[in-house]
Order: sequence, then structure tokens, then C-alpha cells
Amino acid sequence: MALETNDLWDENDPWARFVMNALKAKEFYRQDVQYIVRNGKALIINELTGRVEEKRRWSEGIHQAVEAKEGLKIQADSVVVAQITYQSLFKLYPKLSGMTGTAKTEEKEFLKMFQVPVIEVPTNLPNIRNDLPIQAFATAQGKWEYVRQEVEYMFRQGRPVLVGSTSVENSEYLSDLLKEQNIPHNVLNARPKYAAREAEIVAQAGRKYAITISTNMAGRGTDIILGGNPKMLAKEIIEDSLISFLTREAPNVDVDGEAISQKVLSKIKVGPSSLAFLAKTALMAKYVSKNEGKSWTYKEAKSMISESVEMSQSRDLKELERLVDEQSEMYPLGPTIALAYLSVLKDCEVHCLKEGSEVKKLGGLHVIGTSLHESRRIDNQLRGRAGRQGDPGSTRFMVSLQDEMFQKFNFDTEWAVRLISKITNDEDMPIEGDAIVKQLLALQINAEKYFFGIRKSLVEFDEVLEVQRKHVYELRQSILTGDNESCSQHIFQYMQAVVDEIVFANVNALKHPRNWSLGKLLKEFLTISGKLLDDSFTGITEEALLKSLAHSHELNSIDLDDIHLPNLPRPPKAFRGIRKKSSSLKRWLAICSDDLTK
Repeated sequence: MALETNDLWDENDPWARFVMNALKAKEFYRQDVQYIVRNGKALIINELTGRVEEKRRWSEGIHQAVEAKEGLKIQADSVVVAQITYQSLFKLYPKLSGMTGTAKTEEKEFLKMFQVPVIEVPTNLPNIRNDLPIQAFATAQGKWEYVRQEVEYMFRQGRPVLVGSTSVENSEYLSDLLKEQNIPHNVLNARPKYAAREAEIVAQAGRKYAITISTNMAGRGTDIILGGNPKMLAKEIIEDSLISFLTREAPNVDVDGEAISQKVLSKIKVGPSSLAFLAKTALMAKYVSKNEGKSWTYKEAKSMISESVEMSQSRDLKELERLVDEQSEMYPLGPTIALAYLSVLKDCEVHCLKEGSEVKKLGGLHVIGTSLHESRRIDNQLRGRAGRQGDPGSTRFMVSLQDEMFQKFNFDTEWAVRLISKITNDEDMPIEGDAIVKQLLALQINAEKYFFGIRKSLVEFDEVLEVQRKHVYELRQSILTGDNESCSQHIFQYMQAVVDEIVFANVNALKHPRNWSLGKLLKEFLTISGKLLDDSFTGITEEALLKSLAHSHELNSIDLDDIHLPNLPRPPKAFRGIRKKSSSLKRWLAICSDDLTK
């Protein structure tokens, strides 16, 4: 009523669109779920990976609405210059192939979209992971309480635990619950203070007593090895030992990340030779910093250590020792740090191997999923973090009927509520069994089918655009890579097409020229040519054009080799070869002004 409109979804009504964007931003786009606010900007969180996508912006005014909601500076709307679907992009390649641990559930889609079969490769070692039944809860509160209890139970045993959550909000809610019980843990989500140490956190996730809460970004590019990742741990020891000698600058938590919780993790014992290397490197760093006046920022110091670690991997031991001996006077910190790293790495490998065997005896990594995803593939990614390379491990998924997936798809969960109420009066009690698991998986498969339907429709629509896209890109490529002659030919063809269109719209060959729309024809031509040919056409009016055409109309024959309009400028000789184009008045006008205009 306020907008005086009958339809808020009317795309042609700017006020209606404005209000709908405001409502969407308020109700559907939530901070710490779909986006986070950092440095005065609303940054999108990829819901599949949990990572921040700094370059992405929502279109059609949604991002501006979110910025207005958060009181941020509103930036200009992004303009889409060109777009293509992933499916059409992949089809541009002559051959398609890929490898992933989670394609089997999407087998039909690969076959239908790309005509590519999915072949299952047997695991290197037998999979002995124990996938426990899904537990269902009536309320979210009951689910989170049981997650906390399970984490605490595993922690008391010493088993490492990885908890997967679907949003920043949920991961931090569980973190607060664990803090209340004084359970040390690490959080890994899209917030920069956590994301900056992603690889380090994941490297520690397989150690004894390690508790890791993560959004769906866990394990990207880093394996969770039982007992810990010796390479990452060795690098951490080097950094802890040397950073204070290399720089006095304190780390910025927002950029460099929070310190990893190591309260209950067993201390790695470094051998005498490693201690000697670390002492020597620290002494050299201190000398260079003090006597040579050399100082590094925190970021530069970390970068130098990373480069030294890479050097240790790419060069053999003798070469590193030679570099240290030959250039001792120049105090080459890089090779010295590399040697110290290699020595520490040996100690870490021994420690991780010993701790890994202890963790295996306890049952390996325990993975807890705190909700079902809209795709089984994402759940399988989380399950796959446990039981790598024949290691023992277990997984457990806990879902509540208040989870986002059930709300988003408006699934009927009354049957489950009735079932739970029959079994127990306690709403916070978990229910597990074949019947409820089958129903939950059926709902998940329905969600997969829904999204597959959307992708299928998108591809079908895009196939129509693909024909035009292919033509435009082929034309662009021929202009970019072709010679002058072929480019000119293309341009002339377009000039010809434009001229034909204007002339045919305003001329009727069956009628006398005085019945033609000559004023409109001249106006359309001048609109396109702009000021380029103004000087040449100052004398050409509708009356002069009609007079010239009327004179031509009375002629019995026309010489096609020398076609021009009487009393009007003649075409330059360079264009005499264009014959039998009597409809192309606009073309003649365009080239009459000057030989250089071409």
C-alpha cells in the first residue's frame, strides 16, 4: 500500500525491487553465515568451502542492500561483462577428466551433463573407518549439548576430534560451549584470525588431545595425519625459536592469526644437535639484526623462514653445508635456517610416529558432523578426513529437525517429531535407527534432485546462448588475430548490414521516392555516424535527397559500374568494386565524406 503497487515482485517497478532487495538482505542474508564484515566491507562466504571470496559481489542490488543494512559504505553495483556456466566452460575442452574422492554420489549428473562415466578406484589400503549411525534430535539445543558431551568424552580418552559445522556462527557457538567446560580447542572458519593459520591448525588436528572445530574448509590441501604432520610441526618449532630474534614487531591477530591452542598437546623433545643448530641460527640472527642494523617485519620474517624451508626440500644436505661454509662471512641466514629445519624435522618425525601409534590404539581420529548438507558429497568429504590410508577412525553425524536444511526446503518433519515423542518424553534425547536414517537420507537425496534440476534447466537455457556466444567469440578472435583485409571485410559486412536495415525500414521500392521516409532515414544515419561526417553532409537535406532520388527514378537505366546519386558527393574510387548494392544508401553516405574515413 505504501508503494502503491499490487505486485512486490514486479521487475519493472524500481521501488518494488528496492524494497524486495531490502527484505532479502534483512531476512535471508545473515552475518557470519552468508557474509562477514571486515575492514568496512561485506565479504561473501562460500557456503561449500567456508572461505571468504573477496573478489565476489552479489548482483542486482543485493550487495548494496547488505552494505546499507550493516551501515557500511555503499559501493557501485558490479556490471557483468560476460558470463558462462561451469558446464558450458568445461564443454569447451576437447577432453574432460578429473579425480576426486566424492564423485560416486554424483555419477548420474556427470554422465548426463558431460557424458563422462565415474570409475571407482579401490583404496590403497582397506578402509577400517567406523561410520556410526546418524543421531536425530527434536531441537538444536539438544543436538549441541550432545555434540559437546561427545567431544568431552573423546577428549578425556585423548582421541583427536574434528567437528564439522556449516557456518561461522555455529562453529563459534560450539567453541563457546567448550570454553565453558575448559576444553582447549582450535577453531577454523572464514574469520581471518583463524583462516591465516589454516594449514597449521589442520596439521595439528591428528595429534593426541587435539580438538578442532571447522567449517567445511577442513583439510583443504593438508592431510590430517595421526600424531601430527612432522613437516608443519618442524616449521612451527623453527618459527617459535627464531621469530623473536628476527623481528620485534608483534603479530597482527587479524592478519597473522591467533596462536594455536597447544595447552594439552605433548611437548616435542628436540635433540642436542637440533638445539645446537637453533642456538647457532638464533645467534646469527641476533648478530645480523644488531651489528648489521638489519631488521625485518613480522611478515618478512615468516616469509624468510618459509623460503628457507623450501630451500631445504629443493637442495641436498651437502650443498646446504657448502653454502653455509663458503659464505660464513656474509652470514647467510637462509641455508643455516634450512639446516636447522632438517635437523628438527628428524626429531619431529620420530615424535609424530610414536604419538601416531598411540592415537591408533585409542581408535584414531573421531569426526563429528553437526548437520546434514544439501549434498551427500560434502558430508562424505568430512567423513573422509578420518581413516586415511588404512588408519582407524570413526564418524558420527548429529542432526536436529531445526537444522537449516529442513527449514530451507520446508521438508515435512512432523513424522520425526511424532516418532521421537512416542519413544521418549525428553526432546533432547537422540534417536537413531534404520527407519529414521532412511527418511533423513531420502530428504537429502530430494534436496540433491532439486539442485540438479536447477543446474539442468540452467544448462538447457545456456545451450541457446551458447550458439550466440560461440559466434561472437569466433568473430572477436578473427578480428584480434586476423590481417587488415579480413578485419576490413568484417567491418564492411557490418556497415552493409546496418545500412540495409535502415534503408529497408524507410524505403518502399514499389512507391515513388516522395512516399519514402527520407527525413527518418537521414536522422537515423546521422545518429549513428555522430559528428564524424557532419561537415560532408551540411548541404544534404531531405529536399535535396528527394530531388536527387526523383531524378534517378526517372532514368530508364543505371550504370552499375558507376552508381551514384545525381548532385550528391560521389563515392571514392576505392569503393567502386561494391556493386549491385542499390539498397545501401547509408553505406554510400558513410564513405562519401573522405577517402581517409575508411
